[in-house]
Amino acid sequence: MRFLLIAALLAFAPAAGAAETPMKTKTPAAAVAALVRFTAPKGWTASDYANSEGADPVVRFENLSDAITLKVYGAPGSAYATTEAFLAGPAATSRGEAPTEEGTVTVAGRKLKLYRRRFPVNIPDPHGPQVPLMLGNELFAIVPVKGKRFVVLSCLRESPVPDAEGSGEKVWAAFLKTVKPR
Repeated sequence: MRFLLIAALLAFAPAAGAAETPMKTKTPAAAVAALVRFTAPKGWTASDYANSEGADPVVRFENLSDAITLKVYGAPGSAYATTEAFLAGPAATSRGEAPTEEGTVTVAGRKLKLYRRRFPVNIPDPHGPQVPLMLGNELFAIVPVKGKRFVVLSCLRESPVPDAEGSGEKVWAAFLKTVKPR
């Protein structure tokens, strides 16, 4: 009898513990998709995650050294409450300097400013031999969406070696044609 009572209590223990820790019902990918529609690049690997304790969802597509990302900011608890804060922060700057304007890009019929930033892809060992700092490139545009939220669409190359054929940027240009805020 005692064994049955202990077994019954143990059977309900996981359910009781689960009730104490609320589960997130929305994935980062679903949170991004609720704000913007898009078609994923064919053959690229998809992943999603969230920063700022879930306030900043991210969808990322990768192919070798190239990546396309959609990052959502502006929600309560977000790392960046406004586009101005984003453009002044480390996610948009090049080693502390403002991103450079690279013209415009059209997304869902709207002309948006196109920016470029450079970022380190290797951090040299300060105690080892001196090697030059290598920088990758990121092109990005900011799309306003519902309320104070905004989506940063970016194409980045995480390699100091330029893509002579520009294949990552070509895929990004095709991807931008599919993006539509909800």
